[in-house]
Amino acid sequence: MVDPRWRTALAVSSFLVIGAIAAFTLGIRWGDWPRLVPELILCAIYAGWVLVFRPFRETWRSRPAVVGVFVSVAILLNLTLVLFDGWFGFLAIATFTFSYALVPWPWELAAVGATAVVAGLAQSSSISRATLIGAAEVAAVIAINVIVMCGMAWGLHLAQRTTQRASVEAERSRLAREIHDTLAQGFAGIVTQLQAAEQAADPRVRRRHSDAALTLARDGLAEARRSVQALRPPALDAARLPEAVANVARSWSARTGIPIDLTTDGPERVLPTDAEVALLRTTQEALANVERHSGARRVALALRYEQHTARLEIRDDGRGFDPAVAVATQHATNGFGLVAMRERIESLAGDLVVESSPGHGTAVRAAVPA
Repeated sequence: MVDPRWRTALAVSSFLVIGAIAAFTLGIRWGDWPRLVPELILCAIYAGWVLVFRPFRETWRSRPAVVGVFVSVAILLNLTLVLFDGWFGFLAIATFTFSYALVPWPWELAAVGATAVVAGLAQSSSISRATLIGAAEVAAVIAINVIVMCGMAWGLHLAQRTTQRASVEAERSRLAREIHDTLAQGFAGIVTQLQAAEQAADPRVRRRHSDAALTLARDGLAEARRSVQALRPPALDAARLPEAVANVARSWSARTGIPIDLTTDGPERVLPTDAEVALLRTTQEALANVERHSGARRVALALRYEQHTARLEIRDDGRGFDPAVAVATQHATNGFGLVAMRERIESLAGDLVVESSPGHGTAVRAAVPA
């Protein structure tokens, strides 16, 4: 499957190749109208064929029969042009692109092989076919093209399968993080509030903790439903990232009674969805850790937009800890907090740093490409 970011480039590149070859032909064949006119007409037909089909549109790519017709005609047009002049073999660059990118496996091998034959004919156009040796040389050039290009197609197919397996593993890890960041985190908060309610002597304090547990349960149910649908935090559906982070922070502060200082710096802009989700989840996990473990009296949260990076920092004045020991403990006990945060950020080519030491508070810093 073609990366959406490359579809336009691939479509435009085919017109650039056709245009360059047509211009070259115009310069070389000017005045030789019996040859120039049909060659230019065929170039125009090839360009029109690509323009009409716009082959990288999803509507065409999902219909194998249409793709087969498009690529077959493109190969035939390329072959016809090569039979006119060998330099039209350069057009095989575009034809190879369509064969590799559009035709499903294993039919891709047939399309690539046919295009390789066209390229081989172009490369051997100066060899005389009148003798047995010449014919053998032409056959050898064509065979080498077919073997090399089909071998490349096979290699790309194997690489794609390997990448797909890696993607499955990455998706499993992502789902584990989502479950931790939604259900497990919410259950832990509910347990904490209910335990506090049991230990409270004042009925009003007991009621406050019970209400907080009920709120967490409702939020957890909403998160679970949303996760089943799209695994995107509901907070990001109703607000931009700075607002979503601020809402999470204010709700957390109201529930825990711990003051939180919020700052947002830099020109706000829309980030990729995965980046916004990662920063919001990191905020939720870091604040959950502060509530459960730090004993902090104050928290500072900063979201900064830089030219190529978005940065998040959560700092508390709590009891602190040894990050290396904490990560080792989580691995041993199947915990997922710090590990999940790091995996989520690093999966986006970002960076996560946890600075802490016993008695000196904790700082969590996350940065993702913007």
